[in-house]
Amino acid sequence: MSTLEERIEQIKTQFIGKTGLRVLLVEGPDDVDAFRIFLGRKFPEWEKTWLLAAAGKKSDVVKMLKKEPSWLGLVDRDEWTESEVVKQSAACLNLLVLPRFCIESYLIDPAELWAAFPPKQQAKITGGEAQFRNEFLADLSGWLRHASLWQGVRPLWQQLRQMGFPDSVLGNPPMPDDAALRVKFEEWHSTLDADAVLARVHALEAQLANEDVSQLCTQWIHAKNFYPQVVHQVLNRLLGQKPARERRLAIMRTRTVPADLDVLWRSMGLLV
Repeated sequence: MSTLEERIEQIKTQFIGKTGLRVLLVEGPDDVDAFRIFLGRKFPEWEKTWLLAAAGKKSDVVKMLKKEPSWLGLVDRDEWTESEVVKQSAACLNLLVLPRFCIESYLIDPAELWAAFPPKQQAKITGGEAQFRNEFLADLSGWLRHASLWQGVRPLWQQLRQMGFPDSVLGNPPMPDDAALRVKFEEWHSTLDADAVLARVHALEAQLANEDVSQLCTQWIHAKNFYPQVVHQVLNRLLGQKPARERRLAIMRTRTVPADLDVLWRSMGLLV
């Protein structure tokens, strides 16, 4: 029995048993923490019908869902392009993709965070919401450059794989001759053309420069990095020291339950 099959069996025997609960499968423990809080606030009796479980990583969520079609799964979109989201969703109908970049994207929008703070915490910040926003966005240009590179460069690997890199020339004999190899190598080379890649990155930078902050925070900024490196540090400085996980959970408990998760609640049959 594979590790994946062992995990499925563990969920069935240790957590579901004879209860008949349906499974909502997410990637990791941080996702479990977040959705347990959101579900508990919005649907206090959700645990009567659903079990929330972590698969460990995105690829395992997809593999487990294909083996268990009655389960529902949710993954971050982060490394997937829009075309990959469409492809994966069509191949696995019980798979949902988070409407934001990743689960930490619910922790980095300065407007959402400010609204989540009680007045006592807001009063600690000299300059109010404007100063709070400025603190968050002080190094925004660097993070937009990061986002542009992430979206402009990471898809290259998938594109190369679709063109047969490297397996299409590494099969068993008879091997391709030099002419066939040259054609294949030139295809790969054109995909990695430096000027074309840079042009794509520059176009993305120009596009992001015109996006509003909320769109940047929900769809573009790599929140898995931005939250611990920027948000947590700013909040430590402005509101006092607190362990990263404790602060993350506190924000989840006080921020509004995101409206963009309604598609998940409907898929779970919790929202009509």
